[in-house]
Parts: sequence; structure tokens; C-alpha cells
Amino acid sequence: MLSIKLSLTKKRYTLLVNKQKIKFIKQAGIIVSLFCMFLLFSCNSNEKIIAKVGESELTESDAIILLQNKGYKITDTTQLKKVVLNWCENEAFVASLKKKHPEEWLSIEIRSKELSQELSRFYIEKQEFILLLDTTVTENEILSYYQEHQNEFVLQDYLVKAFYLKIPKELDFKSENVHQLFLLKNDKDLAEVNSYAKLYAENYYFNDSTWVYFREIAKDIPVSKINVDNIVLNRSKTYLSDDNFTYFINIIDFKLKTEAPPVSFLRSEIKRTIISHRLQKVRSEKEVDLIQRIKKENEIIINL
Repeated sequence: MLSIKLSLTKKRYTLLVNKQKIKFIKQAGIIVSLFCMFLLFSCNSNEKIIAKVGESELTESDAIILLQNKGYKITDTTQLKKVVLNWCENEAFVASLKKKHPEEWLSIEIRSKELSQELSRFYIEKQEFILLLDTTVTENEILSYYQEHQNEFVLQDYLVKAFYLKIPKELDFKSENVHQLFLLKNDKDLAEVNSYAKLYAENYYFNDSTWVYFREIAKDIPVSKINVDNIVLNRSKTYLSDDNFTYFINIIDFKLKTEAPPVSFLRSEIKRTIISHRLQKVRSEKEVDLIQRIKKENEIIINL
């Protein structure tokens, strides 16, 4: 029950709201303003229905949940319209299937129930076991795991430290000496090319202290025009153009595909793996006790 107290000067009203009724208890002879009445009645359980397909209704609160599940802001009216439209279309298919193929609909309902059961179990287990989980992973544990499992981390792509710049083709980059600056021969070159990139670049990357996959650097480069192996293995410093852009690439360092990445690159992944292993251990130790407790909390009747 939601209890809302309104204090007005020397008079006082208490409004009790529940899903069945709204009852006013009069303690003094003053009329609550229409504005307050609007706010109070918005708490009523008679929610606004924002869409309906046959007998199926979509309430405002349900729509908000759908928005949140998709990662949208609840104030995003554009996405709300899309979510509601999608709900209506899907509900129309549900209604059609119920009418035309009731046996198939029954099968779907049973499978949906099974999925909801599995998700409920997963959620409760997750909440229970996380409370027992030690999520602190030391540097020594990370290094030890890395040394013991290097074969698991063989690269699928080149790791590189690289400079990359993408600019519109119509720019006269040579007049700005960009084709020399991107070679990074002098300490001041990077500062100058950085300034140029802020003004003109469509895309730009340079971090010589961090390893990244080459495909991340080159995802919008017309790769068909270059030999990737040659570019990386020769630590190439080159540029090329297509109809719209000019691309500058400077490979400063690389790791072979057959190598294991450096531990610095894998630190977060290793930490997640170690914690995942701990979670599996907690589950194996505590799952039986949890199952028994959940069963005791709920009446179970089996008629076979």
C-alpha cells in the first residue's frame, strides 16, 4: 500500500492508494487542488494502455521495461514508437497463430515457460553465488595464468602499435607536409599531425603504448588494395587513396599471428576467466544447498 500524506497549512489530508480503490480520509475541511488530484490519480493501478492487439494490451510500464531491456532511455520517444510498433506487429502474429494453428501455439507456450524457468534459475543462482564470490585477482595470479595457458591465446590477427589517419581525398595534404609528418621521424611530427587530424580527419588513431588488433585500425581501409601481411611484417609506412579518402598507415611494431599476445593486452580477459572459474567452483559447492532451500520455500506437489 502506498501512503501519501499532504500537509496544507492547518489542514491535513491522508490519501491511501492501492490497486483496488482510492479512498479519501477527511481530517479537515479543505479541498485538495486539481493539480494534486492529477498527480495522485496517476498512482492508480488503472494504467494507461498505449497499444492493443485483440485482447492483448501493452501498458505504459510494460513499454518502459521493453525500452530498458533494449538499452534505450525511457525518455526516447522515437525508440518508444519503434518498440510499440514492433510489439503490435509481433502480437498480431501471435493472435494469428493462436487462431490458425492452436497446437503449434501450445507448443510455443510450453517452450516459453521452460525458458522463463531456466532464466529464473539463472538469475537466482547468479545473485546467490556472487555474494560468495571473491572478485579480487592479484597480478601474480594473472601472470601465473598467462604463463600456464599461453596456447589458449594464440592470435587470430596481427597485434600492432600503429599510426593511422583517414582524410577526405580532396584535401591537399602534401601542401601541409602530412605525407612526411606521418612518418614520425622527429619528436615534433606527432604534435603537428595531431593538430592536422583534429581539423580534417575522418578517423585517426595513435597510441604507441597500447596494442590493438590490426583489423581495428584498418576496418575502414580498402584492404583489397593492400597486402596486409606485407604492410604489417615490413612495418610499412604508406598511404593510399580510393574515390573518397586518403589513408595513412605507419606500423610501429607488431606481434605475429602465431604468438601469444603480451600479458598487458590480455589482463582484463584473464581476470574475467579466473573469476568465471571461481564462480563455477562456488556453484558446484553450493548449488545442491540452494536447490533444497528454494524447494522448501515453495510448495511442490507431484502427481504421477
